[in-house]
Amino acid sequence: MSDKKEKILKAVLELFLENGAGSLKVSKIATKADVGKGTVYEYFNSKEDLFIGAVEYGLDLMTDMISEKVTITATFKDSFFSLVDCIFDIVLKGPFISLAANPGSMPFTGETISRLKPIIENAHKSFLKLLGTIINKGVEEGILAPPKSDEYLHLILVMVTNMTMQQTRKGSRDMESLKQFYYDACVKLLS
Repeated sequence: MSDKKEKILKAVLELFLENGAGSLKVSKIATKADVGKGTVYEYFNSKEDLFIGAVEYGLDLMTDMISEKVTITATFKDSFFSLVDCIFDIVLKGPFISLAANPGSMPFTGETISRLKPIIENAHKSFLKLLGTIINKGVEEGILAPPKSDEYLHLILVMVTNMTMQQTRKGSRDMESLKQFYYDACVKLLS
């Protein structure tokens, strides 16, 4: 990816995070990325392409961040806590919480949703693969039994993501207790 394209995608994510979907104006994106408005259109044919590109870029960044943190930790518990920390960061600081919280304000059309679906499915598969790597550490350490199916991995990922979003909406910031709860639930589910 070219430096300019990456600057544009970062600008979209930053503006989205700062001001929501209303900030996704090409002139503001170009200014934030320190490129000309015409340069934005060299890389993206439409605002929809720009938005979809930014979602894909953001999901790739999240996957890379989680993968890096998980691979540098030695134990199952440390790896699991690293995954949960990353999910906390995504939920608390990432722009994608806005998608879940207020989808009506997003620049969605039926075509946008159709184009986003495989991108989100691919990211979901990547997250499940990372979770599988973590679970395998637990199996190797004798803490967990091997999952009976991939549905267990999906259940754990959904539990952590959805409960974190719910607790964040309620204003809860006791993330250490939540991490321990998720860890205990995972161990009970896969023992």
